Amino acid sequence: MEYGAKYIRWAPFAETDPEPDGKLPQYGPAASLGSLNKVTETPTFNEAKGYGDNALKVYVNKFKEATLAVEVTEIPRTAMSAVSGAEIETGEKKNMWFGDNDKPPYGGMGFYVNMLLDDTRDVCRGIFFPKVKAMLQGGEYNTNGENITLTTGKLQFTASSCKIGKWRCYSEDFDTEDEARAWVDGMFTGESTDIDGDSGGSV
Repeated sequence: MEYGAKYIRWAPFAETDPEPDGKLPQYGPAASLGSLNKVTETPTFNEAKGYGDNALKVYVNKFKEATLAVEVTEIPRTAMSAVSGAEIETGEKKNMWFGDNDKPPYGGMGFYVNMLLDDTRDVCRGIFFPKVKAMLQGGEYNTNGENITLTTGKLQFTASSCKIGKWRCYSEDFDTEDEARAWVDGMFTGESTDIDGDSGGSV
């Protein structure tokens, strides 16, 4: 059973050759999206049914995309700018402007969850999405009245299949959080997977 989630990281696609043939995407430097509160994953599928002789004969179900609703305690301004395409002023003022022509870049996103297994082991499992694009959510701004309302920073990502047809990856189970963090970081550099490495790993 899962009981926690931590260390959410995002990295943009590399500027040159971001999706090479037969390989996972290549990424630029990874950055934190903030202190993770929750990720809600909602995949959608294209499906078709074929009937014959008054019975279902063919059923096709293929992944389309997944919505990833991310909530963090606070989104760093640099991270918000990077994932959304919003611009931060470079002069004396540091206002961040959101425009109608902002172009959120493709990137990869990963984090890990804490789990208690049936055999009582306490482990960590990494989760990685190789191709995502962000869309900022609307804000909610509350006054301080009789009660204090705490609101989280919200981002919504759309996860799609990358060039080799993969859209999500689960790691093996790790005994320590340091191993899980290293796995997440390694997915952006290729060190955590053999799927397209020199060892010739495949799935």
